[in-house]
Amino acid sequence: MQTLPLHMIDSHFHLLSIERKGIEVDSLLNTMQEHSMEGIDIGLDANDLTARAKRFGGYPFVHLSGGIGPWGVKEGEAPIDSQLETLQEQLIKTNAVAIGEIGLDNHWDYGSKVNQEGLLTAQMEIAEQRNLPVIFHNREADEQFITLLRSRGFSRQGVFHCFQGGEELAKLAIHKGFYLSFAGPLTYKANKGMQELFTKMPAERILLETDSPYLSPNPMRGRVNTPLNMEHIYRFAAELRGIELTDLIQQVKTNFHSFLRA
Repeated sequence: MQTLPLHMIDSHFHLLSIERKGIEVDSLLNTMQEHSMEGIDIGLDANDLTARAKRFGGYPFVHLSGGIGPWGVKEGEAPIDSQLETLQEQLIKTNAVAIGEIGLDNHWDYGSKVNQEGLLTAQMEIAEQRNLPVIFHNREADEQFITLLRSRGFSRQGVFHCFQGGEELAKLAIHKGFYLSFAGPLTYKANKGMQELFTKMPAERILLETDSPYLSPNPMRGRVNTPLNMEHIYRFAAELRGIELTDLIQQVKTNFHSFLRA
């Protein structure tokens, strides 16, 4: 059995994508279970939720979310209304704990801001209807999200995943009741601003994640990422905040369960 700290939370990973990278996912999940890990297998498109529920629903420590990311409006994708209908049908059949990941991305050419915002708004309405929190993807869209957060309330709040935004968005998101989840980029030497921001965040609003199979932390960069790399993120994050590893693990676990219950 691999030696890892117990009770680590990975709030955001993509098991089907990990499997496509050649990782034996059942073995991975068994190791996670042996170390009392827990987390959310995150949706990427309208069609994946039912398949993931069948594939991973037998693991009680793996929660599921469903959502359509901003890539859902790129050229060649199905009409938005059709995608939303499919998502709704799959949500009815599963026990999703959140709507996500959904959001805005100005880094890649996924489609117009108007179309991305339309898809995001529609899924936020689904979240309200189903009384579920949201999991936001934000890539170079701070100003849009600041406007969004200022203009509406959220009955179940949510998470900004793999947070790489600025301090203004961070403070507003926390004021609105959101959690900020930090991933492998927190460990990269170039991200001094992110590291400084992380140290300022209220302990009760922090989550940690791998976003695997992407964004492997130091010293695993260049390899396929998995939830087992959470140890590197936790150790780095604990050192940044000047606290014991076990204390950070307990705090993130408390935060995660509060997010699920909120």
